[in-house]
Amino acid sequence: LRTHKLALRLLTTIAIPITVFVFFCAEPLIMILGGRDYVPGAVVALQILVLSVTIGFVNSVTHYVLIAIGQQRFLTRAFVAGVLFNLAANLILIPRYGVPAAALTTVLSEFALFFPFYYAIRKHLAPLPWVDLLWRQLIAGLVMAATFVLVGPFSLLLAIGLAFGLYFLGLLVTRAHRAEDMQAVWSVLPVERLRRAWQSSGEGG
Repeated sequence: LRTHKLALRLLTTIAIPITVFVFFCAEPLIMILGGRDYVPGAVVALQILVLSVTIGFVNSVTHYVLIAIGQQRFLTRAFVAGVLFNLAANLILIPRYGVPAAALTTVLSEFALFFPFYYAIRKHLAPLPWVDLLWRQLIAGLVMAATFVLVGPFSLLLAIGLAFGLYFLGLLVTRAHRAEDMQAVWSVLPVERLRRAWQSSGEGG
């Protein structure tokens, strides 16, 4: 449970700024990747699609937790239900609304997995304190989004720099990742293992 909470905090910390950045920079990104012919249709689709990133990150780590606690059978049923939901939603929405509907279906499909996943975690592991896990990252993300809204119309490059800077400042101010969390992260990184090995060799010498 402790590892799952840590993974959720870290993954949402990564996913939220990705979501905000792509949402507000969708048009220049489409211009770079596809050209002017894909504006504005692909821009709207990308803005909708990127809303699935954070919930997708949460689902990804949660499905591994369900495997770890022996819920493979439940997991299979949840994925089958998710595929059926995705298929039905695409068949209903795409003929009416086109590409943006496909993007929206992807977002909704992630939620169609999230709710059964969380039910299984709550039942077989423990309830998750979602407010405590997410409020710091969400506040920092809102500050980042506000920066794009206020500064973006004048200078997008300036807005990008300020937005990411204020996001990380928001994480520091709210103590989004406590010292014990970061110690757990550093302990498994190759740099930390090399440092410990170096210290050990020095003491041995």
